[in-house]
Amino acid sequence: MGGTTSIRGGSSTGSSSGASEADAARRAEEARQRAEAARKAAEAARKAAEAARRAAEAARLAQEKARADAAKAQQQAQKPGQTPQEQKASRKEAEAAAKAEKAAQQRASQADEALRAAEEKAARTARQAQGAMGQANVLATQQGLAQPFDDKNINGVKPRAATSDVSSFDAAPRKEGMDKLLGNVPAPTGSAEGSTLLTEDAKDGKVNCLDVASDWVDKASPELRARSEMVFLQDQRPGAEGQTGHVVVRQGEQVLDPTTNQSYESMEAYKKAQPQYQEVGSVPATDAKRIFDTPPGSPERAAELEKAKLSPELQNMMVADVSGPEQQAWDRYDAHVKAGPPKDLPQNMGLRKEILEAHQAKTKELADAANKASVERLRTELGSTPEGKKVLEDLDARGVGINVVDDASYAQLPGAGTDGHALPGNGDITLSRKGATVDVLQREAQRSADTQQLKLPTTPEEGERLALSVSETLKANPRQPVEFEDAGIHVVAMRNPKASLVESGGSALDVFGFSPFTSEAKEAGANPGSDTIINTSFYDLAAWGTNPVGQVVKNGEVIAGGSEPDRFYAAWTDSGMKFGEGDPPKDSNLAFGGAVPVIIDGTPYGVGNQYKPGTDPSAPVTGDPGAFAGDLTQRNNNSFKAQDERGKEVGKVIVGYDRDTGTTYVVAQEDGSKPGKTLSEIRDALVKLGVDDAVSFDGSDSATLVRDDQVKVEPGGLKNQTIPYGLRLSLGD
Repeated sequence: MGGTTSIRGGSSTGSSSGASEADAARRAEEARQRAEAARKAAEAARKAAEAARRAAEAARLAQEKARADAAKAQQQAQKPGQTPQEQKASRKEAEAAAKAEKAAQQRASQADEALRAAEEKAARTARQAQGAMGQANVLATQQGLAQPFDDKNINGVKPRAATSDVSSFDAAPRKEGMDKLLGNVPAPTGSAEGSTLLTEDAKDGKVNCLDVASDWVDKASPELRARSEMVFLQDQRPGAEGQTGHVVVRQGEQVLDPTTNQSYESMEAYKKAQPQYQEVGSVPATDAKRIFDTPPGSPERAAELEKAKLSPELQNMMVADVSGPEQQAWDRYDAHVKAGPPKDLPQNMGLRKEILEAHQAKTKELADAANKASVERLRTELGSTPEGKKVLEDLDARGVGINVVDDASYAQLPGAGTDGHALPGNGDITLSRKGATVDVLQREAQRSADTQQLKLPTTPEEGERLALSVSETLKANPRQPVEFEDAGIHVVAMRNPKASLVESGGSALDVFGFSPFTSEAKEAGANPGSDTIINTSFYDLAAWGTNPVGQVVKNGEVIAGGSEPDRFYAAWTDSGMKFGEGDPPKDSNLAFGGAVPVIIDGTPYGVGNQYKPGTDPSAPVTGDPGAFAGDLTQRNNNSFKAQDERGKEVGKVIVGYDRDTGTTYVVAQEDGSKPGKTLSEIRDALVKLGVDDAVSFDGSDSATLVRDDQVKVEPGGLKNQTIPYGLRLSLGD
C-alpha cells in the first residue's frame, strides 16, 4: 500500500494456520534467543546503572567535603588579627578551596547526569526485555512447549531501587535531600510510556502515538480502514537510534499524523518535515483493528500478530514518540519547575541560601539541556535539505547562535509578541518552545541575514530602506533595540525608551574617591530592562569638582549647570521628546542643555549657512538667515564647526529622534576609533534616515556607551572619574 511493502516475518510459507511444527518451533526458538539477548542487555544496563549510582554517591560526598573545606578556608581568611602575610596566604587558600568546591560541584553534577542517563537506559532495556520474554513465553505456550522465562527472570531485569543514607540536610534521607537540592523530581504522572504491538493496551489511560493511531483505526469506517495502513517509523537521531519510534496513518499517498492531526501529501513530504524518522514497516488498518481488539500480551494477541505475517522486528518495535531525548529533557525541566524549591528549608541561613542557589543552578542546567536537545533537533531537520543546509552554514559562518526557551521565559524576553526573533546583525536567534519549528527558524534566519549588513546610509534610498527595517524590527520587538556598528561607530535604535539620570563624577584632585562613570553605568544597566547609557553634558573640570555646561533638569528642577541660551538641549517630557535652542523646558522630566545642534526641527546644522539653488547671493553665510530662513538648507553653528574640525577619529556621542516612527537613535564613537566619521558625515546619514532632531554631547575621550552592563565605548581614565551626568534609555522593566 502506498508504494511500500509491509515487512512480514518468517519465510514465504510461514503463517499461524499452515506452518509446520518445525517452523513453529523455529519461530519460538528465535523468539527465545531474542528475549535472552534482550535479558542480557538489560542485566548489563542494570549493572552499569548501579556503578553510575556508586560513582554519583562518591562525587556527592566529595562535593560535601569540598564545600566544608571551602567554608573553613573562608572563615580562616576572615579571621581577625592576621599579619599581612598571613592574610594573603589565607585568602589564597580560600580562593583555591573555592575553586576546588566549584570543580567538585561540576563533577557531582556530571555524575548525576551520567546516573540519570544510565537509569533511563536500564529502565528502557528492562521494558524491552520484559516484552520480548513475554512474547517468547506466549509463542512457546502456543506450541505446547515449556515457557523459557519464569517470573524471576522477568522481574530480575528491573533496575534495583536506589538505597538511601542519612545526609547532612537536617538528617533527611540522602536521596530525598539530594533530589530536593538538585531538582531530580520524577516525571509527571501520566507521561506516555513505550509499548509494542504485543504489549500495547489501548484502554489503559496511558497515551502515546500508538494509542492515538489505534484509536483512529477503531473509529474509522470499514471502508476507510480497508484503504489505510499504520506506518511504523524509527527515530534515527544520535542517541535515539532504534530506541523509540512513531506511528502515522497512510491512505494511498497521503499521510496523516493522528498525534498532531496534520496531513502530508506523501511520505516524502512527511520525512522532509521530520527527517529523524526512517520507515520500518506497516500494518494494514484492518489487521491492526483485529490486533488491538485482543487483550495485550495474550496468546490471542500473539496469534493475530502471526496471522498478520508481521516480522519480529515490527512486532517488538518500541513505540513511544514522547520519550525521545528532546521531550525527556523538557519533561525533566517542566517537572523541576513545577515542583519548585524545597518547601521545608533549614533554619540555617547559610545552608538555606546554598540549597536555593543549588536549585537555581539545577533549573539552569535542565533548561540548558532542553535547549540543547531542541537545537540539535532543529539543526538536524534544517540540515536535511540543501536549502536548509545553506541556512545553517550561513548562521555558523556569522556566529549566530540558536536558542530555545520555555514559553513562560520567552514571554519575558524582548519580542515576546512573536514565537521567535533574531537580534540584528550577527546576534543570536531565540525561539519559544512552541515556536521551535524549522519554519520559524528559517524565517528568523532570513531576518538575521537581512539585518547583517546594517550600516549608516550614504544615499536617500539606503536611508529609507534602513529606517523601514529598523522601524519594523522595533515594532515586532519593542523591548529590544536594533544595534549595529559601521566604521567604528556604534548605533543603537530604540522605540519609546524611558529616560532616567545617571549621576557620577568627582574631583580633579581626588578622583579616586569616586566610582568611575562606567561603574555607575554598568550598575544601572544591570537592572531589568534593555539599557543604553551615554555621557551627556560638556563640563568644566576644577579641583573642587565638575560643573556642567548648560542646565541639567530633573523632574522640573534645575539640579546642576547654568544658563546657556546660545546652546541647544534635548528634553524628555510628558508630551514626548523635545529639541531646541536655549535652556531646557522647566517642565522636563529629564533634560540636558549645553549641547551642539546637529539637526533641529528638520534643519541640518553645519559649517556655514546653505540655501536652496537660486537664492539671492546676498543671503548671510553665517548668523541669522533673516528673510532667507525659508530657503535655508543648512544652518551655521560655530560649536558644530569646532567638533567637526576635530576629524573622523575623535570621540562622539549623539542622540537623535525620528518623529514619524518614534525611533530614538544613539550614535557613539570611541575616541581614536578608526576609520570613524566626521560629525558632518554622521549628520548627513541621520538626515537620510529621516531623523528630525539630533544634538551632539561631550565627545573626544569623554565619549561613553554602555549597553546593559557591557562597556561598548570606553572613556579616558581621568574623564571616566569625572564625568558628572549621563543618560539612561531603558526598554521595559
